[in-house]
Order: sequence, then C-alpha cells, then structure tokens
Amino acid sequence: MFREHAKLFTRLQFGADLLITWAAFPLAYWTRIHLSSLLPVSLDQLLNPALSPFGQYFWIIGLAVVSWAAAASSLGLYRISIRRSGWEKVRIVLESSIILWLFLGFLSFALKLDLSRPLIALFVLYQALILTFSRLVIISRRRRLTYSQKHWRNILIIGTNAKARKMGNLISRYSDWGLRILGYVDVNGAPADRMEGDVLGSISDLPRVVEANIVDEIIFVGDRPSLDLLDNVLEFCKEQGIRTRVAADFFPAKVTNLSMEFLENIPVITFSSAPEHAFSLWIKRVLDVVISAVLLALLLPFLIVIGLLVKLTSRGPIIYRQTRCGLYGRKFTLYKIRSMRDGAEDVLWEIRHLNEMDGPVFKMRNDPRVTPLGRFLRKSSIDEWPQFWNVLKGDMSLVGPRAPLPEEVKEYTRWQRRRLSVKPGITCLWQVSGRNEIDFYEWMKLDLHYIDNWSLLLDFKILLRTFPVVIFGKGAR
Repeated sequence: MFREHAKLFTRLQFGADLLITWAAFPLAYWTRIHLSSLLPVSLDQLLNPALSPFGQYFWIIGLAVVSWAAAASSLGLYRISIRRSGWEKVRIVLESSIILWLFLGFLSFALKLDLSRPLIALFVLYQALILTFSRLVIISRRRRLTYSQKHWRNILIIGTNAKARKMGNLISRYSDWGLRILGYVDVNGAPADRMEGDVLGSISDLPRVVEANIVDEIIFVGDRPSLDLLDNVLEFCKEQGIRTRVAADFFPAKVTNLSMEFLENIPVITFSSAPEHAFSLWIKRVLDVVISAVLLALLLPFLIVIGLLVKLTSRGPIIYRQTRCGLYGRKFTLYKIRSMRDGAEDVLWEIRHLNEMDGPVFKMRNDPRVTPLGRFLRKSSIDEWPQFWNVLKGDMSLVGPRAPLPEEVKEYTRWQRRRLSVKPGITCLWQVSGRNEIDFYEWMKLDLHYIDNWSLLLDFKILLRTFPVVIFGKGAR
C-alpha cells in the first residue's frame, strides 16, 4: 500500500546520502590543510605524507562513494521490504562508515598509496556524523508529525473482520509517517446502538461518519459476500473526492503472486504462480544466449572427436533427437549425443518392468540398451552438451526443470503440470540434489520449489553446484 511512497523516500534518501558522502571529502581536505598549520612540522611529516592537489583525489572520492553505498545496501539500509526503525538505520550508517574506513585503510596498505591517514579518518568521521545527524533530524521530524494532529492522515477502514483488524495493525506501524486509523465501519448492517469501541457505524452510516470526521482515505477490507457493497462505497467516495483503496486479499491466491496493471483504461488483476520479473527474465535469457554460444564454440572440437568415437563404436546417428515438452507443453526437438544402441526406444517395452523410478519416468541403473561409450558419456553428462544448441534456440534455458517426454506429461497430476510454467533447463535442483537417487514425487516438489523461489542468484547457485555433481557423477545412471 505504501510501497510507492517508501520507494520515493528511499530514493531521495539514497541520493542525499551519496551527495553527503561526496561532500565530506572536500570538508576533510580543508580541515587537514588547516590541521597542518596547527601541528609542529616534524610531527606533521612523521604522521602523514604531504597532501596532493585536490584533483588527484577524485578517483578516491568516487571509489569511496561506491564502496559506502555497496556496504550500506548490503546491510539493508535501503531495503524497502523490511521496516526498520530510525535508530536501527543510524546503527547501519555507522557500521557502513566503519566498513568504508577499513576498506580505504586496506586499499592504502595493499596498493601502497600515499594517502594521509588523518585525511581518511576525517573524511569517514565527517561522513558518519553528517549522515547520523540527517537521520536524527528525520526521526525528530517524524515524531513532531506524529504528535501534531494537523499533519495526521486519517484512514477509515470499511470492515470489522480479522482481515480489517490486521490491516489496521499494519497501518499503525507507519504512525511515524503521520498515518492514523480513524476507526472501522461495519459491513453487516448492525444497529448503531450496538457499535462498540472504534467501530464508528454501519455501511449505511458512512455519510454521517465522513461528515462528522476528517477522513483522508477509505480502505475497503471486506470479504466476498460484502463485495456487493463496493459499488456504492466507490460511488460515494468519488462524490466526496476521497481516495479509496481496496484490499484484494479476498481472492484465492495462496500460491500465486498477485499484481495489477492497466490495459489502456481497463484495470487487470493478474494471478501468476510462475516468475514475473520481466527484467530479471530478460537478463536470464541474455546469459543463456551468451554462455551457450561461448560453450558451443569452446566444445566444438571435443564434440567432433566424441562424435567420431560414437560413430566408430556403434551403428546409428551421432546426434539423438527426441520430442520433449517445453514451456506450457510446447513440443520441441531435444538434441543429445547418442548413448544407446540404435532403435533402443523400440525395445523399451521389453525392460519397462525393470524400471527403478516411480511415476511415469523410466530410469534403470544398468540399462542394457546403453553402449559402453554411452555409459561414460552419461556418467559425465557429456551426452547433454548438444542441448546448449536448444538453449541458444530458445527452447530451453541453462537452469530449469528437466524437459519431460509427452507421454510422461500425460500422466502428471494437476499440481505436477505447474513445472511446465517455466522453460526446461539443462541443470536444475533435481540434478544437483542426487538426480536418480530421488523419487519422482520429491523430484516434482524440487521443481516447484525452484519455480516458487526463482531468482538469478538461485540460478547462479545451481550452476555452481552443477560442476562437482558432473565431475563426480553423483546420482547418474
């Protein structure tokens, strides 16, 4: 509800902090010059090298600003999703300034820079003091707003159920922003003489409540049966010019992510259980293209040699093509180096009863259809190298659930089909968690866990964990 307000305030604060950090250095430089005139010459020369012209410190200022911003951000100073008190922000400011001081000291020692130690100390001291003072001013300002009724933003909540009370409690946490819960309005039509405490009336009393009080905003927190009243509430608020918000948690969105956007002038509420981070998904695709193209170029000589070995050791094509299911069930051709004897699929029925994996997937530790060379290719995952071409084409990604066969998808239960909501990948959580040592049910749960918690960082972690798994062949058959 207050995310846009918080974003704006955080961005302004971030910009101001960077300016303060930059301005602290010339202030420290000026102080250091005048400090030299107060100290005996011998002591001044003993403690520090001579000051360089101010222009030669520009790169130090730039590096200091970036380093401090990185330290403060990593400590969560500008994290919008976490509600921090003013005093906790002061603590983070001081901690990040100490980190900056240690970093500059280490840099000076490691690169043998002729930096004045008092200059660095004064710079960090001024930066920490000014930033701390600015936070204290904000704390004081917010306290004055909290105690001054004329700056309060009065919010009326329509609804008296548990959800409405929870909304009121959440808003109360932002009282230092001048937000105040005026009261609640009952949607069940209870008589006025039965109203108690902070319940100011029923829905029919809304005009009277607004007339008798200063109401800046109204939040509708009803349940589905009370949605019929929403039209009347919106019409009344439009007539009065009162901003109205509707809590949308009455939708069945226990697993999905909810967002709202506009198609021209039509509001559209979106429910999605798949990743919706457009920019991050674009970065993922760019990395897929770049990495797969580089790997294909580097691996091409090895692929030629392996292809010749496959051709010399068994009859059949070098590249094995198989139809798989991709994003939302789209069929595509998956490429692998052939590791089985030609026509292996035609005799699968003869050994299907030896399947060692539950569910619709066939896995067998000592599959008689696998060639001796193919066993090595599978153990080392070399047979999957041609799938980088699938990634380059856009059918697959480097990281994602394994691409299933169409006949396997037909046997999925309803909840298992959700694994098709992202592109399949060459490696995944199942791949790095034991592969064939994990039963089918846990395999599906791992894929859904990946979808629900997807991020570029998670992809990076899976890629790092893939290397030792491939080298040691853990769980491969």
